[in-house]
Amino acid sequence: MALVMNRDSPGSSSKQMDSSKYVRYTPEQVEALERVYSECPKPSSLRRQQLIRECPILSNIEPKQIKVWFQNRRCREKQRKESFSTPDSE
Repeated sequence: MALVMNRDSPGSSSKQMDSSKYVRYTPEQVEALERVYSECPKPSSLRRQQLIRECPILSNIEPKQIKVWFQNRRCREKQRKESFSTPDSE
């Protein structure tokens, strides 16, 4: 189950709330997403929709959030690779 939190103050309008969602993934959701990532780091829109339909644990996450998760995951992978491949200047 994803936890959606609003970063704005409690008195903020619903319009602001929609634009500043923050999704927290459960360990089970992360595990499911990691399994898919290991098979395909860049799933198509159709594949992401299929994933939401077929995996009940991900069914309450919006397709856009799944897309963002994969983008962020690829970025973390790239950063890790760059940090390990950078030679020391000593």
